[in-house]
Amino acid sequence: MRVVHPLVGPGVRLLERLGVAPEQVVLAHGSLGLAAAALVAAPTPGWWLVAALLLQVKTVLDNLDGALARSTGRVSELGRYLDTGVDLLVNAALFAALAAHGPWPVALLAFAVLTVLLSYDFNAERLHREAHGGPPPARGAPPSAAWERAALVLSRGLYRAVLAPQDAAVRSLELRLLALASGRPVGTATPEEARLWWDVASTAALVNLGLSTQYVLLGACLALGAPFAYAWLVLAQGAYLLAVIGWRVAKFRRRARLAAGAGGA
Repeated sequence: MRVVHPLVGPGVRLLERLGVAPEQVVLAHGSLGLAAAALVAAPTPGWWLVAALLLQVKTVLDNLDGALARSTGRVSELGRYLDTGVDLLVNAALFAALAAHGPWPVALLAFAVLTVLLSYDFNAERLHREAHGGPPPARGAPPSAAWERAALVLSRGLYRAVLAPQDAAVRSLELRLLALASGRPVGTATPEEARLWWDVASTAALVNLGLSTQYVLLGACLALGAPFAYAWLVLAQGAYLLAVIGWRVAKFRRRARLAAGAGGA
């Protein structure tokens, strides 16, 4: 992200001058992702390197669309759901392409694990913001044109069918883990306990599993001529997620004991 973020400001200014809409940026990076998936499926390693480069360009554009929407006052409900839906479709296409280079059940399992990792990335950041009093995300304006309304219905329907249950499950799991760590009933943690649970270190351990990181890892595997290695890396990240959850529970309990000891002293 230290490479990507410096490109966001100049990129937004350029797109503003060109009159590009945020939704057009979403469709552009989605097209690049699908093109990359087609190249990943190719048997020629030379095309894999091109796919790796396309994925990094997609990452830059994926970070530009939201910044462009905020800069131009064009945050919209369509943009939110369209971006999420496009990323889901691109990821599905990428893992379908990876299945050409290894066991398809492993590719399918890795795709499922990745969607969980990305849900944790999204919800960890949102829960951290809620616990620390950050502003809620903007809902955005409803669409006006007929094609925009149709696109919203499709993209929102995809989100509600596939990703919304995952988001709800992650949030529920986080509340239950906090209850387990604090020894309190679910939903009764104090604001201080919530801030302690969703602290910077815990959030960073989870949000660094986001899509930008994933495309860097996939790009590296493609450049090294071992595309299917990425599926195994995703499964390893699933184990990492479980380890982070255990670490957070132990860390919370340790800090809570120290705070209780200091209060008693």
